[in-house]
Amino acid sequence: MDIEEFLKQVQPRAKRSKLEPFKAQIFELKARGYANVQVCEWLATNGVKISQEGLRKFIERREQTKQLPKSSPKDQQTGSKQTEAPPVVKAESDPESPVVGSHDPADLRKILASNPDLAAFAKIAKGMKK
Repeated sequence: MDIEEFLKQVQPRAKRSKLEPFKAQIFELKARGYANVQVCEWLATNGVKISQEGLRKFIERREQTKQLPKSSPKDQQTGSKQTEAPPVVKAESDPESPVVGSHDPADLRKILASNPDLAAFAKIAKGMKK
């Protein structure tokens, strides 16, 4: 069989995850506190076999695409990103000491996905030295 015959007979595989039809249910189970192993068991009952690591990667990729803001074509050309600074929260023990950010995993993912503002960190560090 030459390539022309093959192209006529075989359609290329879609690059779509087998988990995509279950995306809403997966995120519902995770929101209700189910572990990945339990979600994998539920998927198996629905005829989808996947490893815990495969499920973790699927969830991680979908969360990243949900949280990352759409960048403009200009940002894509220059490689620059507009990032917003994390909120400043006062520490309960010392009302004068600023604590930057939060312990929310979504905030941490957003911070880790962006370029750090070193000037802001330097200002915070200078303010903490007393």
